[in-house]
Order: sequence, then C-alpha cells, then structure tokens
Amino acid sequence: MSELYHLFYEIRYKKVYEAGADYWGHTPDDEELSETLAKWVKQHDLKGKKVIEFFCGEGASGVILSKLGCIYHGVDISPTALKKAENSLKDYPNAKVMEINVVSGKIGSTYNAALDVMGFHMLVTDPDRKAYLRNAISCLENKSPMLFFRQMCMEDSNDDFINSYDDWLTISGGDYTTPRKMNFIKDGEEIEVEIPYVTGRSKTETGYTQELLEAGFSIDSVVQEPQSRKCPDSISIYAHKPE
Repeated sequence: MSELYHLFYEIRYKKVYEAGADYWGHTPDDEELSETLAKWVKQHDLKGKKVIEFFCGEGASGVILSKLGCIYHGVDISPTALKKAENSLKDYPNAKVMEINVVSGKIGSTYNAALDVMGFHMLVTDPDRKAYLRNAISCLENKSPMLFFRQMCMEDSNDDFINSYDDWLTISGGDYTTPRKMNFIKDGEEIEVEIPYVTGRSKTETGYTQELLEAGFSIDSVVQEPQSRKCPDSISIYAHKPE
C-alpha cells in the first residue's frame, strides 16, 4: 500500500505538464534555495564533491549545485519529473539523475553530502520514514552533512507512530484522489491546475529531531523558515553523519 501513495506523484507531474506548466516545484533561479545551497556548499567545502539529492524532482537543486561546482546525483520515483530534470541538467556533465524509490531502493554509492528539498515530509508512515533515513545515512561518508530543506512543521502536528497508509488516511482525512486547484508556473506566469491532493505529514521540531537522532544523524541546527506559498509552515534541519 505504501507504494501506492508514492506513485501519485507521477500522476501529479503528468497533469501539471499536460496543462503546460514549466515547473511544479522550485525553479533553478529560486533565490532562497540558491542562497541556502550556496552557503551550505561553502560551509562544508562541497565544490568538487559528490552530493546526492533525494526526491530531486525536476532538478532545480541539481542546476544550482552544478553551478556551484558539485558533482550531482539526483534520485526520484517519478519518470516524468526525471525527464524534466535530465533536460534541465543537460549542460552539466557532472550531473545525473536516476529513478529510485528512496524507501525500498538501494543507492549503491557513497557521497560527501546529501540534500532533501521538501521530500521527507511527503512520506507519511513511520516504516517508510525510517527506511528512507536508513537509506540516506548509509550512503554518506562519515562526518558528511545532510540538509533537510523546508520540511512541514507545525506545533500541533501529530508525532504519534503511524504504521500504515490507511492509518494516515484516517488521521489526516485525506484521500489522495480528490482534485484540488494549485498554482504553477507557465511562461513566467502562474496558472491554476487541478491535480490529486496529497497530504504531507507535518511534524513538530521535536518529532523531526527524534527521528533523525534515532536514525543515527547528529543535529547541527534547526532553522525556522519564513512563510512560503510552497510550504507555509516549515523548518530546515542541518544534520550530519557522525564519525
């Protein structure tokens, strides 16, 4: 059943592109994302180093990191998003993307850093989240950083253990099929498209911290992000794999 909600993202990407939208998520010229990644790369001396992005989507972060001199590898479950990413990254020989389910797939390489932009909170069951974090930390070299950028976070979030997709539907009241109008970019302007609504799983800062610590990460800092259309209430978590 967990595979089912993962694959809804492929359906959503297809509908967005069929409507003529250029991008669903962040764009390569996103100022906040660009500034954050530039500081992160400089802080950890990642120029010329291997960086993996989980839930890479359309490859916006890949373009930014490639321009910053990183060797980029993006993974995602959506073939449609990856096709877009390949096109965005075609001018960067040190960048590549691959179709992988970050919960059940195996990465098979080691990296100097890892990135997750608004991906972790879209995994709704605890078994899926734990499996993903195991995957993430296992492919990192010791002392390597991982940035979880803009993860949904609200004080009244449910941090209880959620075992299954059906349990999450009961708690969230979502159904993953009812269309909802959302805005996307087409030719530099916003357009409105109806796509299946997928409820991300917000957690408290304490909830996220506990998950990462249990997975073996060390927490360096947690930053409260400003309100955003993409993710109204969110935090970014700076972590690393200890030695």
